Amino acid sequence: MSRNYKKTHIKILNSAKNNFLDYGYERTNLRKICKDADVTTGAFYKHFHNKATLFESLVSPALKEIKNMYIESENEYFDLINSDELYRAWQLSPETVKQYVKLIYAHYDAFKLLLTCSDGTVFSSFVDDMVNIEVKETIKFLNEAKKRGITINELNEKELHILIHSYLSSLFEIVIHDYILEDALRYANTLVKFFNAGWQAVLGF
Repeated sequence: MSRNYKKTHIKILNSAKNNFLDYGYERTNLRKICKDADVTTGAFYKHFHNKATLFESLVSPALKEIKNMYIESENEYFDLINSDELYRAWQLSPETVKQYVKLIYAHYDAFKLLLTCSDGTVFSSFVDDMVNIEVKETIKFLNEAKKRGITINELNEKELHILIHSYLSSLFEIVIHDYILEDALRYANTLVKFFNAGWQAVLGF
């Protein structure tokens, strides 16, 4: 890959990111992306198939990282339940939530695109997709707890969806409202206290 190719690739990505953030995916014009990047449309198509793949290139690294972190934390939870430490496993960990916040801020523009600029893309359901993954894992977790004879209040899938959606939506408010990292980390502590108390009350721990 030539040096000029890499340079042009980065210019297109930066131009696209700025345009998507300013206008959203649907209102962003491919010709303006090329104009701002100082490249021809012909040069553009040597790098990306279309506007959709360009958007995907901007958000995919962030999605991959947050899903990997999520899988790691879920595996840790099941390790804990195998040790009969259910209560500690279920509680939101301040450190884990702060790790999520730091990851979000390491890819801030990508999450801003996902949360506020993705209408018209396959990523417009990003939050609901995350919620659905969490709901499935939570059901597995609670079923395992029941097998171990632990008494837990019954919640159906719709109730779990509402509660988990409220948590993730609250977490992503830090991006939607452009909180600085210091405030976001402090906000994370508040979320942990609030949702830990709520889950304890709802599930009857």
